Amino acid sequence: MKKLILTLLILVPFAIKAQVTLIPDQNFENYLVHWGYDSDGLINGQILTSDALTVTELDFIDNSPNNFPYVGNLDGFNDFTNLEILKVINDATNINFSNLSNLKYIYLDNCDLTAFDATPLSSLEELILECSSLDVPPREIRELDFSNSPNFSYLNVRELSYLERISLRNNQASSVSIILYGGADPDLCIEVDNPLDATNNLPPYNNWSITWDGVHDYTNFYFSDLCTLSLEKFVNENFKIYPNPATDYVAVEQKTTDGVHLQAVQILDSSGKLVRSVKENFDSINVSNLNKGVYLFVIQTDKGNKTEKIIVQ
Repeated sequence: MKKLILTLLILVPFAIKAQVTLIPDQNFENYLVHWGYDSDGLINGQILTSDALTVTELDFIDNSPNNFPYVGNLDGFNDFTNLEILKVINDATNINFSNLSNLKYIYLDNCDLTAFDATPLSSLEELILECSSLDVPPREIRELDFSNSPNFSYLNVRELSYLERISLRNNQASSVSIILYGGADPDLCIEVDNPLDATNNLPPYNNWSITWDGVHDYTNFYFSDLCTLSLEKFVNENFKIYPNPATDYVAVEQKTTDGVHLQAVQILDSSGKLVRSVKENFDSINVSNLNKGVYLFVIQTDKGNKTEKIIVQ
């Protein structure tokens, strides 16, 4: 027994010391090596987890050693639990910020992001969501929830025309600035603790600024203590049937899943009579055996329905 205990006393500290964090992105690790964060000094796909804990800033925009601020794979950065500043160009559709409760400032240039979960970011104060490319459609981020970030004070986003909800409940910042370059949903709801005072520009909301360019007021929003996303609107905007007119086949296009599941497509004739119910193979629905004319295609999802008129030739 004594020998076993002695062995454990020797091996356990070694095991703890040997804990590593995998860094698959070479540009990511090159940054860490260049700035002395990776103590082994090697580009070998890993860093000691103890090294990661010493890092408080990852600035690939201004401090990239090879002037290449793009990091395609952020795997591993959740072990940088003392991180306070993140500035990076990335093309992930979703980024996991778990374990990063000390993160205060984020500059993210990403044109492919479909969601942004800020709930783990209890210390977050500033968020800039940039999209430097002019050749991409607006990102389909529908909500930003900062209710777990009481000191959040600055939001600057570009081309989020699908944005319907910003939650700033529990906010304790002395002032708040929201800049919506390119606009947001015409019915943008900003969730606050006291919507009446916010609407009447009473303290502390008199120190809030909501603009579309940093200068001119943004007016297409309202305050509420409970914002709800429009699921019907989401279904209408994200599902369509093509081609139209059709001759042989049609397909249901779903722009983003976002937890919405396509269940069936009901085909009705012009009088409203059910012709066929389709429950599979939505990307190849045979219409060649339908008589020529106008049909109603009802797209049924678990969040709502959408009806489209399709001409069969």
